[in-house]
Amino acid sequence: MKIIDEYLKSLYKNDKSKEVKELKEELREHLITSTNEFIDNGYSEEDAQREAINQFDGGTEMLKDLHKSLKESKKDNEKLNKRMINIFKNTAIVALIVCLAMMVFRARINDKINYIQDIIDLKLDIIVSEKDLYNPKTYEKEFNDLLNTKEFNDVRYLEIYTSGNEKVLYKHTEKNIKKEELINIGGNTMGLTSKGERGGFNVGIDYTLLSTIHIIFGCSFYIGTASAIIYIALLIKFKYAFRKKLIYREV
Repeated sequence: MKIIDEYLKSLYKNDKSKEVKELKEELREHLITSTNEFIDNGYSEEDAQREAINQFDGGTEMLKDLHKSLKESKKDNEKLNKRMINIFKNTAIVALIVCLAMMVFRARINDKINYIQDIIDLKLDIIVSEKDLYNPKTYEKEFNDLLNTKEFNDVRYLEIYTSGNEKVLYKHTEKNIKKEELINIGGNTMGLTSKGERGGFNVGIDYTLLSTIHIIFGCSFYIGTASAIIYIALLIKFKYAFRKKLIYREV
């Protein structure tokens, strides 16, 4: 099919893109099919090729429009691909920021929990060494005032007991608390009471905010990881292996 090949070589000489090469392959198949039909009708091979070209060509307007549509379609797809890449990139970035923010909030809450534990532990040690642990009236007001401070506004209950028989000596409990929404921490005094026992405490702290942070962190982490993987995959695909569907058959 020398005539067809020469004709195809003359098309878009300055355009060496993959899309144009694929377009020429499609066009060659179409011309060969038309040529065979003319040969079946009695044309020689050379005449059949010329007739196939003339029938398809009908001038050059159709091919010009096809080439123009191909370029426009390529530009539209490139814009769409860039938009998709940016969406997943921005999603991954936002998810990373959210994860970092949740880590900061979680660290602050953990610091607050440790602070509450240390303060109660310290005060209980002082009570054991300087006051009568078995007489709650000597320290009840001190703990009540402490629980009313801003730093202790997440404390939902507090129990003071002796380690020997775990008898509760002081108890502060808010109404309508839900144990599943609390984190429980405790400790024992270093010193001993007048009866040779250690003082101990249990404190229940509202866990709702920390639980919410864990959920947000987990969701953001998985969304961010998935978005980052998709972003990298799309970037590789469109940068190194860009594929374009030809619109030749539709035209």
